[in-house]
Amino acid sequence: MKLMGRVALAAVLVSFAPLLEANPEPAFRQRFTATYCAGCHSGDEPKAGFGTGEADLGSSGAESRERWLRASEYVAQGVMPPFGARQPSHDERERFAGSVLAELGELDASARGSGTPVRRLNRIEYLNTLRDLFRIRQIRLPVTFPDDNPDLRFDTMAEGTHLSPGHLDAFHDVATDIADRMVPLPTVEERVSVSERGSVGQDPARTKFWTRDDDGTGLYFTGINIAGWSGALWDKAFIAHASGVYRVRLKVSAEASRGADGKPLRLGFYAFNPADYDLPKRALRVDLPRVGGAEVTNSEHEYVEVDVRLEKGETFHLYCENRLEKQYPTALIRTPGNTQDLRRLLATYLTEAQESPEPTIRFERMEIRGPVRPLPRQEAFLGGASQALDRAYLEPVLLPLAERAFRRPLSELEGKDLIEGVLEHGAAAPGPKYAVHYGVRRVLLSPQFLFREFGDGRLDDFGLASRLSYFLWSTMPDPELVRLAGTKRLSEPVTLRGQVDRMVRDPKAQQFVKHFSGQWLGGRSASSVMVCDVRHVWSELIRHGIVRSTEMFIDETLQENRSIRTFIDSDFTYANEPMRIAWGIPGNEVDLLRLEADQRQSLLWPEPERLDLSTLGPEVPGHVAGRGGVLGLSTVLAATGDGVESSPILRGVWVLENLFGTPPPPPPADVPALVADISQARTIQEVLSAHQKVSTCAVCHVKIDPIGLALENYDAVGGWRTSYYQDEESGHAERPVQAKSRMEDGTTLEGAQDVKDYLLSNPQRFTRALAGLLLEYGAGREPTRADRLALDVIVAAEPEGGYGLRDLIASLVASEAFRTK
Repeated sequence: MKLMGRVALAAVLVSFAPLLEANPEPAFRQRFTATYCAGCHSGDEPKAGFGTGEADLGSSGAESRERWLRASEYVAQGVMPPFGARQPSHDERERFAGSVLAELGELDASARGSGTPVRRLNRIEYLNTLRDLFRIRQIRLPVTFPDDNPDLRFDTMAEGTHLSPGHLDAFHDVATDIADRMVPLPTVEERVSVSERGSVGQDPARTKFWTRDDDGTGLYFTGINIAGWSGALWDKAFIAHASGVYRVRLKVSAEASRGADGKPLRLGFYAFNPADYDLPKRALRVDLPRVGGAEVTNSEHEYVEVDVRLEKGETFHLYCENRLEKQYPTALIRTPGNTQDLRRLLATYLTEAQESPEPTIRFERMEIRGPVRPLPRQEAFLGGASQALDRAYLEPVLLPLAERAFRRPLSELEGKDLIEGVLEHGAAAPGPKYAVHYGVRRVLLSPQFLFREFGDGRLDDFGLASRLSYFLWSTMPDPELVRLAGTKRLSEPVTLRGQVDRMVRDPKAQQFVKHFSGQWLGGRSASSVMVCDVRHVWSELIRHGIVRSTEMFIDETLQENRSIRTFIDSDFTYANEPMRIAWGIPGNEVDLLRLEADQRQSLLWPEPERLDLSTLGPEVPGHVAGRGGVLGLSTVLAATGDGVESSPILRGVWVLENLFGTPPPPPPADVPALVADISQARTIQEVLSAHQKVSTCAVCHVKIDPIGLALENYDAVGGWRTSYYQDEESGHAERPVQAKSRMEDGTTLEGAQDVKDYLLSNPQRFTRALAGLLLEYGAGREPTRADRLALDVIVAAEPEGGYGLRDLIASLVASEAFRTK
């Protein structure tokens, strides 16, 4: 029996089924521990806090049972007893491990799910929920909002969602900000003279208006509608101090009665928050909401008034929308493959627009005042009826909000407590709006909003709707899920599967793609790793490309329900133009530095395109064809390095943990670190071989090192190399990469493809690993004993060609493991 790790040990429980009926092994286990373990693990203060005195594993708590599982793992792998102590024979080691596993198997066979501890919404879930709950643009967390625990595999894990004083302060600040945006309290009306001819035309950093009058007094819109820096008016003097409707008074004139579309010349107002941009004048119009507009028909100077809907902290860009017939449609900007055309077009379009004879709008002056009235959202929330501080007014406003925020119907007591608390507070307030303002804050600071999954047992339909929604959307359930939960139909197998398919197709599923892949496949780490661009071909465009290519890879696998074995190996990948330049693919000979400069200027960063690896021509470097599957994704390769050099050890650990599902055990407690002698090592193989000569290190490194060494042709950021970086001034000979190794069972690995083939020889290992990762992310806990049995059932039911990713998610969602609180 070969035991490779903690998860694998749990999986092996199934092979002990004959022992579960009548297990005679506890007596042997006790003799074994008395002989080999009691010297360190007995008495009042056993080492590592683990004592072997309990005769019955079932009589101790869950934490102790996990220690027994780890103990059997250490013994089976030769980590324990420690070097220098009396050692059991190979047969004794296997028998001891079998004894522990058999006893735990008996417990697992009758185990009930222990569920997930109560957990707080993490920062992503919290922010998304607020946006969906109130439909407010520009909701932000304060800079003081504490980060979620970065040491956990996923930020959805209950252990990382603690509540600190910093969280309480931040929640209070956000709740107050939301209440301000929903319930407009009396505020001072602001009046600002924003722009005039003399203040705008002379400063090219503020606008791309241009002058074409002989006396230089006329300022005109270019009509370019892609980005503010090339066609819009924007001034730093105005930022909305409160959410509301602002009145903009413009002094303008039209050069003609019609624009390029045959309609009167038209101005459009597009809101944005300058805090979102290093250079706010370059905000892309296609990304901005239109919040007002006006037609300009008079050839003489006239004053035009426009009501513009703004959120607190926003300002706006002002464009002439129909001066020119030739416009860049949104599809051109957002469709992969057009970035070269856009760079070329944007370089000349501004000049062409200024020289065009097409009529435009002449600008003289703009004034802004407000808020002059509440936003439609605010009016709808407060209701149109007369406002009075009584139940008749408060209940229709606050109870529906609380139900949506709590993601379930309110109990009678909860509704009564909320309204009575607001009435009591409002008695001392200067008006009903102040009471509602307090009510909004009270709802948003309630544990029922901030936390999830109270109690024990099976999730009801509302709990299932919430867990499913945060799993796939990272936000609250939508009305469809709530409706099905209310009729108790959501938990029906056919309905539940239908909802999984619907939710995956929804744009909000990009939250799952972004955050699950970002944590599993290294996108978050790659987004922030400091890269040595002396050693590696690198630019920020490559960083953008490797993160987005990973997201697009997993998104295609999800949307098309491709087999999960696609993650092991595939005939496609994604790469943007800078990545293809770095990979040496012909047809991408543009200088990378010039490309980056051009695209930083245009802000149209190149999106990855699908690369069919089965149709590559002979001129494409051979390593490109091997980039299918997750081991070819640069985020994975960059996340297992430090931006300077790769780490075979970190890569080997990552593969064992995330693809094989057999993570190496943590170092045994109370065992001193042993330093291997690497003073004579000349290659990475020799360094790792030195570690394997130390018995305490060897038990893990014989599994880790061969996999990491097989991936050594990939550098620290996922580029390809055949030799290690050598400083030109060193004078040393170039060291070739030797990506060849041998697994513990004698299998030879030479390159990433051999690692993939080794994994494909037993793909169920990956199925279990991925199912476990999805459960951790979705349920927020490491698999319990009962969860492992549920995962066994899912793995056993896998079809011959492997689960489709969406099918695996549906099977997991339908399992008791997912539906246990």
